Amino acid sequence: MELKFLGGCQEVGKSSIFVNTGKEKFVMDHGIEVQEGHSPIQPPMDLSGVFITHAHLDHSGFVPGLYSRGYRGRTFATPATFDISHMLLEDSLKVQKKRGMTQGFTSQDIRTMGRNEKIMAFNDPQEMGSSTVELLSAGHIPGASMVKIESRAGSLLYTGDVKFISTDFMFGADSDVGHVQTLISESTYSYKNHPDRNELKKKMLEIIEDTCHNGGITILPAFAVGRTQEILMMLKDIQFPIYVDGMGIRATHRMLSHPKSFRNPGMLREAIERAHCIRKQPERKEAVSGPAVIITTAGMLQGGPVSFYISQLAKRKDCSMVLTGYQVEGTAGRTLMDTGIYDNGEMTANPEFPIHFLDFSAHTDRDHLIDFYKKVNPEKLVLVHGDRTPEFAEELRGMGFDAIAPKNGDSLKT
Repeated sequence: MELKFLGGCQEVGKSSIFVNTGKEKFVMDHGIEVQEGHSPIQPPMDLSGVFITHAHLDHSGFVPGLYSRGYRGRTFATPATFDISHMLLEDSLKVQKKRGMTQGFTSQDIRTMGRNEKIMAFNDPQEMGSSTVELLSAGHIPGASMVKIESRAGSLLYTGDVKFISTDFMFGADSDVGHVQTLISESTYSYKNHPDRNELKKKMLEIIEDTCHNGGITILPAFAVGRTQEILMMLKDIQFPIYVDGMGIRATHRMLSHPKSFRNPGMLREAIERAHCIRKQPERKEAVSGPAVIITTAGMLQGGPVSFYISQLAKRKDCSMVLTGYQVEGTAGRTLMDTGIYDNGEMTANPEFPIHFLDFSAHTDRDHLIDFYKKVNPEKLVLVHGDRTPEFAEELRGMGFDAIAPKNGDSLKT
């Protein structure tokens, strides 16, 4: 079996891996680097299939680009992944056009992808030529999967993005994956463990209580897919008005059409029905008129309605902001955390309200990664999707693993 790493190595973004079993040729994920729109190295077009582990654009965002180049084979994923990815792909085209970025595909290519989609369920192995492919639950967002390929040339498991601990929103990933020769693992948080989620929730509620009781507004920037829904569920019983703005509204309703893809769909439905969903600009002005919580995109503050709320509330020391997710280097969210200045390329502000960061990550952490590696005990361990993979690989070699941290463009024979 031969692997070529097309993207997502020693970085977080544009994940893509080419697999050649000697008989079949597969691509696992084909994403973009979200901030600049960079695409992965392009694979050959005589593919036997493409697999999308989940809908986030750093994993799905350039699959239509394959169809733009002439690919007409199947793309495989779970129902929720397909449904959510179509929404994100169409939105990414709008963002790229607005920013004057080069577009590697069109809406027609997204529709072509749609005509060639093949739904796969978890734990339902499918024969594809001489290989058997199975999707396993990854616990990251609704529909997220790990990809397991077994062939005469060997076996591998690709985690995609994975989280092993269950939350109110998601069941944890399936860690009983059996033995595989090659494990390709995300390693976003190889260097740290996450705080207890219940403690994070308690801290968030305290911030909201203090802010709203003092007449202020708490801004909660959140990723449209995954974080918005979990935060909604956490806040469903608070006494203050909750507003939801941006793509998280559409994402929530798409998830609710796939109720088996996450935990507690009834709780999420109750939470979104209780919240005020903002559709028009006058409703945004209403949202900042009194004590409230505003859950809004974008999670890294790059776009979406969040800039409106920052502009309206920047001079109010009685307000607050809680960043709930990873802020990639170079984003407006990271700049705000590091400097106290908000600059999204279109507006600049120096918010006077306090800014908090709470690590509600949908990725697994260091200890759970290592526990998983010990359980699987692969012959070869390949680290991707992280910016500290060489250091982590060295640590793991000290623990007895044959671990490597490839670069984009590298190949590996197993």
